[in-house]
Amino acid sequence: MSGLRVTEVDGIAEVTIDRPPVNALSRETYREIAELFDSFRTRTDVSVVILTGAGDRVFCGGRDLRDLQAERSEPPSPVVADPMHLGREAYFAVRRCAVPVVCAVNGATVGAGVALAAVSDIVLAADHATFALTEIDVGVLGAASFAQWMVGPGKARRMFYTGERVTAAEMHRLGGVEECVPAEELMPAARALARTIASKNPVAIRLAKASVLASDSLPLEEAYRTEQHFTQHLMGHASSAAAIAGFGRT
Repeated sequence: MSGLRVTEVDGIAEVTIDRPPVNALSRETYREIAELFDSFRTRTDVSVVILTGAGDRVFCGGRDLRDLQAERSEPPSPVVADPMHLGREAYFAVRRCAVPVVCAVNGATVGAGVALAAVSDIVLAADHATFALTEIDVGVLGAASFAQWMVGPGKARRMFYTGERVTAAEMHRLGGVEECVPAEELMPAARALARTIASKNPVAIRLAKASVLASDSLPLEEAYRTEQHFTQHLMGHASSAAAIAGFGRT
């Protein structure tokens, strides 16, 4: 892969965006992200993914503007009616990933980087990290809809209209970041969390992720009914019966 590095140990896949100097996303990187995260649907040897950026300065610098300029200079394709679909496919492949995604934000997070963090299940951030939607300053529009998931509509709109940078500590206060830790503790914390998730029943983890995806935008009564459906599904697995029996003996 040209823009990603992937390592796998004990059911944990670490995916690192590695595109110097600022880990910006090109069209090819978007394709790689979409294909990789979709592939975990059939990868039963992977129980959790850690998503991070190379280096200690930038998690993701957003869309690669040089690649965007090149795309604009190309003649319109008669077979591509929606040239911006690649970004959406990448973001929603992360969101729909069959297993939980822990995002370890190791530095500046801009535009598309905010979107990647927002569609992850759990976000941990180094205390020097920042989050921003700076697209307003370069003639495009950013990921306000994603930022709203992390910080609510008021703060997201302020970020969208001003391009201001928000600290990891502030994102943590607003609920968009689960943990804000010293930089040297970020990856150990992400790996410890991933190991805890990977230690669980793999069938239960995948059904838990499917349940969250199916219910997170529903009204409460429908959401809980949906969760119960997945609970019934899980209880049909032999591993669930064994776990219940084992718990009763402790």
